[in-house]
Amino acid sequence: MRRVKKSVVVVTMMLFSMMLFSMMNVHAANKKLKVNKVYTTTKKIKGKTKKKYLVKVKIGKKIYKKKASSKGNFTIPIPKQKTGKKLTVKVYKKKNKIWKLYTKKTVTVKKKSKKVVTNTTKKNKYPGKEDPIDLKQVNKDLATGKKINKGQLDLGAGHYRYFLNFGDLKGTAKVGYVENYMNVETDGEIVTLKAINGCTLYYTVAGAGEKSLSQLEDPTKESNCLKPGEKVTFSCYDYDAGKGSLNLKVKGYKNGKLIILSYYAHYMIKPIALR
Repeated sequence: MRRVKKSVVVVTMMLFSMMLFSMMNVHAANKKLKVNKVYTTTKKIKGKTKKKYLVKVKIGKKIYKKKASSKGNFTIPIPKQKTGKKLTVKVYKKKNKIWKLYTKKTVTVKKKSKKVVTNTTKKNKYPGKEDPIDLKQVNKDLATGKKINKGQLDLGAGHYRYFLNFGDLKGTAKVGYVENYMNVETDGEIVTLKAINGCTLYYTVAGAGEKSLSQLEDPTKESNCLKPGEKVTFSCYDYDAGKGSLNLKVKGYKNGKLIILSYYAHYMIKPIALR
């Protein structure tokens, strides 16, 4: 009977020890300390722990320390270190006015690898189809009157253009993948403008006999608008073509970003009735 009791006691103690060890491991695992990677170019160790806890890093004989913010973030300036150097980040919590070790973590200094420029990166030297246009730069380039022709030579869909002040017409422009998002057709009497591929177009228009392209106001989001798939026609009977053109300024937006810009004169002439 005594042997049975002793066995029960031993088993109970073992179970208790295992539970206690497990609880200690869980407690240790719950300790919060995150340290960002440290490279040979790193001048500041950054990471996150418990709020207001003290963080220390000892390098040689010098100790670098900083208190974590109210959100637990910390940034500690350090000298640049060599590859392979091991740095121990220690965190302390204050108890009864005494800083006691809370947790620690060792990080190894890594060499910062250079960014490899692949052939794909070289090929993609033009902006993407939905990348926003720098309107400030476009207006600056237009104002200089200098002819600019950047991008691919093809004028069709799928080709990027940065084409300003072309020919003898100051103020003309085609920027972005214009043909991908707007379609313009003219038969001499009618010019048709259509918004395509999910692009919303804002436009201003005038016959060349009414206003020159440079006099025509730039479109804003208060101007006439075409939603994707919508179209509008301009008739030579409604606009004074003057020298034989319809001046049309268009800005195209997709997902809230300005992605195309077209300031252009489109062929239009009122037929002369012969008697």
